[in-house]
Amino acid sequence: MVDQVYADRQQVVAGISDLYPVLITPDNFEDELENLTDLEVIFCTWRMLELTEEQIDRLPNLKAVFYAAGSVKDFAAPYLQRGIKVCSAIEANGVPVAEFALAQVLLAGAGFWRNSRECVDEASTFMGSNHRGHGNYDNRVSILGNGTISTHLQNMLSHHNLDVVVVPSREVNRTVSLEEAFSTSVAVVNLFPDRDDNAGVFDGKLFASMMDSASFINVGRGRQVNEAELIQVMKDRPDLTALLDVQYPEPPVDESEFYALPNVLLSGHLAGSKGTEFRRMADYMVDEFKRLQAGMPLQHEVALETVLAMA
Repeated sequence: MVDQVYADRQQVVAGISDLYPVLITPDNFEDELENLTDLEVIFCTWRMLELTEEQIDRLPNLKAVFYAAGSVKDFAAPYLQRGIKVCSAIEANGVPVAEFALAQVLLAGAGFWRNSRECVDEASTFMGSNHRGHGNYDNRVSILGNGTISTHLQNMLSHHNLDVVVVPSREVNRTVSLEEAFSTSVAVVNLFPDRDDNAGVFDGKLFASMMDSASFINVGRGRQVNEAELIQVMKDRPDLTALLDVQYPEPPVDESEFYALPNVLLSGHLAGSKGTEFRRMADYMVDEFKRLQAGMPLQHEVALETVLAMA
């Protein structure tokens, strides 16, 4: 993934640092270790080399890890506990997720999802009696979750005349209930964090309460949905649309009814960085390195308390 994410940004890194000429992997770490005693920073991304605490201790001059990807919860704590800074491009990776959800929300308001499956003949295709949408003006959109991606999506939706409601994942902080969010919105976007207490939280009762021709957009995690109950509601309510970029399991098994339901649209975890969008994550980390060199405050540094609080 390093070559894919950093691509030509490796040349940029080489131009502003003394870049080690060999990519360090689990297979060559021990062989290269004697040359890494002066190592000060690590540039990495998904599938990064997972070092043990003992191995980290054998890098005495390491000051910072620049992770051009998302969550650092699986590896960051041992570095942070040793005073090594960890920076993440999670905000950069959240941008295309929010853009993906934004596109689906606006098409939901326009009535595209239902309309497209009802355009089956000449009479229905052009301004016929099939559903033409609630509109993207003065209607409610509910965002489930208040993390990084949610913030991006809220900012993007602020350019539209919609009533945007944010429902935090922890019930104690909610000003709007899940029940109200589902029953009053033309589109509901799931961005709940991947925690065990969120598994199966979206059930048949919530889906059945959705307003006519509404859309459920899942760019969070598939296991947060009671999929058996969702399938039943989608059968009973052909006016609804479920846009599932994530499923559980992922992908669904061959016999899953998701593949056959016309009002369920599956995509293969497309919400996230892809193609040239990888450069954004690399650029965030290159900029962080420049700030470190200049003695400036880092903008994407992760705190130990934050990592320890992650599920």
